[in-house]
Amino acid sequence: MPLRLVLLVLLCAGSACAGETRQPIKLAALPPVVRQTVTRQQAGGNLLRLEKIVREGNQIYELEFSNGSARKIAVIDGEGKVLEIRQAATLTEVSKAAKAVIESSVGKEKLISLESVKTEAGIVASYQVQFEVEGKKTLLRIRPDGSLAQE
Repeated sequence: MPLRLVLLVLLCAGSACAGETRQPIKLAALPPVVRQTVTRQQAGGNLLRLEKIVREGNQIYELEFSNGSARKIAVIDGEGKVLEIRQAATLTEVSKAAKAVIESSVGKEKLISLESVKTEAGIVASYQVQFEVEGKKTLLRIRPDGSLAQE
């Protein structure tokens, strides 16, 4: 139970408590450098969602697209730099250390989603896990070494 308490505290440090705002945005309305990165990331795939997010005064952009059967989410800063790429993952793809933390955190609760969070170079930086505890959604990020990461 203490790990869950830590997780709930970490959640309040994340976007849900930080007061971020999201709004849909059209590709043509993006700054040119961001538009170039979005086009490169999408690479001919189907654009599913494009949003402008203001978090702590900073503008970032979130792009959801699909290439074939794979859905990805790319988070891009205002300078056109890819901050992260998220994609659905399975427990078999997760490192042993991260898997142990995920299993102990989720326990018998309902696992909603599991995503790998990669750098633009394709290196796994963390795993994002969303699960339900007593009817409330909980989100956490775990590094491959099993330590907790901030969103």
